Amino acid sequence: MADAYQIPLEVLPNQSLTIRLSNSRYLIAIKMLSDVLMAISISRDDILLIQNERLVPSTLLLPGHLALGYGNFMFITPEDAYPHYTGFDNGHELYFIPQGDGE
Repeated sequence: MADAYQIPLEVLPNQSLTIRLSNSRYLIAIKMLSDVLMAISISRDDILLIQNERLVPSTLLLPGHLALGYGNFMFITPEDAYPHYTGFDNGHELYFIPQGDGE
């Protein structure tokens, strides 16, 4: 993941951010599903790609056909723990992987 870009996240249970990556505008929304599970929704250029997908570590978030030509996202956590907002400043990191790395 040499070309991957770390997306800055706040230590908040529910948050959304808009970011420009690879000439597209992404809206990323993260929210709590329960005390231990979180979900993510991702839109690219006002098109909803995924909605309320459970966050799991070390797994590409977008299906291949939605990432093709753009890129994908992945959470990396220590010891493959499930991503949780309390770790967003301590090793629970969201990355954008440009097309070509990880597809």
